[in-house]
Amino acid sequence: MKKNQINVRELVQKYQANCERITEIADACEKEQRERNETETKEFEALTRENQLLGMRMQAATAEYLRENPDAQAQVEKLVRENLKAGRQTEITLMREGEFAGMMVSDATSGGIIPLRIQDFLDPLIEGFILKLVGLPMPVGLSGDYVWPIYDIVEATVAGEGVALTDSKINLSKLTATPERIGIAIPVTNQSINQSAGVMETLVKKVMPQAVALLLNKIVFGLDAVSGASNLIGPFAHIVAKGGGSPTSEDNRYKDMINVHETPSFAELNVMKAKVLETGIEGNHLCWVMTKTMKAILEGTPVNSSGIFRPMIEDDKLCGLPVYTTNNLRKNVVTYKKSTYSSSTCTWASCDAVTTPDYEVVCTPNNEAAVLAALECTTSNKVVKINTVTEYIGLGDWSYQPMGMFGTFRFIVDPFSQARKDAVDFVLNTDYATKTLRPEAFLLAAAKTANS
Repeated sequence: MKKNQINVRELVQKYQANCERITEIADACEKEQRERNETETKEFEALTRENQLLGMRMQAATAEYLRENPDAQAQVEKLVRENLKAGRQTEITLMREGEFAGMMVSDATSGGIIPLRIQDFLDPLIEGFILKLVGLPMPVGLSGDYVWPIYDIVEATVAGEGVALTDSKINLSKLTATPERIGIAIPVTNQSINQSAGVMETLVKKVMPQAVALLLNKIVFGLDAVSGASNLIGPFAHIVAKGGGSPTSEDNRYKDMINVHETPSFAELNVMKAKVLETGIEGNHLCWVMTKTMKAILEGTPVNSSGIFRPMIEDDKLCGLPVYTTNNLRKNVVTYKKSTYSSSTCTWASCDAVTTPDYEVVCTPNNEAAVLAALECTTSNKVVKINTVTEYIGLGDWSYQPMGMFGTFRFIVDPFSQARKDAVDFVLNTDYATKTLRPEAFLLAAAKTANS
């Protein structure tokens, strides 16, 4: 059995080395803005063939191990605890489903490997993301020059000789994925590890998938680009940037943001749906995106002002489309104001930020004056911290925002980085890519207009 484990480790290392070389070739072509040359193409094809063989060997080894060791999960717990006591790192690698459906847990020093199932991680990740809601896949283990599938109908044209043909609606340069590394670190105290059974199972099946889903939500639905991201920018961030001071040429390809009432009407939102559909997209995977707060408001808001009560959101659908919730569709702008009290009247003027304000309030874009009046301030030079919260509502056909995971999922159980806090870092790294194929398939509204 020991020999089999060591052989599997060698297969994993070779597979990863091949993936890294494929990435190097792709990076060079992207940097130099060119296609692969003949030598690189031959190397790429050889590496791809070898990885297919390695994947089959790893799959066979994993099936044999899990058949002979039904308590593999308990062995993972034991290996992690032993490594922590000895001050060693533990490596966890989730490999590609299809070529190899498994997760390798290895001791960085002894070379032992315990395989587990990758679906234990992927299923809860997909369950907590929008793709599950709209019936789209999350490809994993991608490699090389992956080209996104096109969910569109190509319409043939008939034209006379010399008549120019119209351009495709999809920017062909967007079809090739450009992955970037995403990383998550979750500290767990040594006390929790020592006293709690099933720590690894909880992390793999619950905590890590939820953390990845939160990060993907921030990338895809965020109103601003995630710090450090060059290519991982979702459609709503582009729309917000277009309305800013210096939009890029890419930002300008998107529709302008629109304003709706703070409590939007059914008619306003149905117009949003119509605006997206009038662009000619198929609309088979349309879905609303909003915060849980906005969803709750619309669940209590009637479609019509009179007659039988019917909520705008019923059975988790709005205007016949599913609703996905995320806190990323909310923006909080913080300002400070100082009071001046004279002649029984308190007025407020902008001032610099302070560490300990006298008041802190939350308001919408239209009720700041009422909120400040409710403070009933009767003293000058009082400072209030104002959180102006704006809700946003997004709509899009998510078949035009393909995404996927590249290479392997790599965990490190690191006992060193958080040693001063008597904690252990569980670190996940993987490569992720997403692209907007048709900007007109997405629309964003800010709930800023005062309710009538």
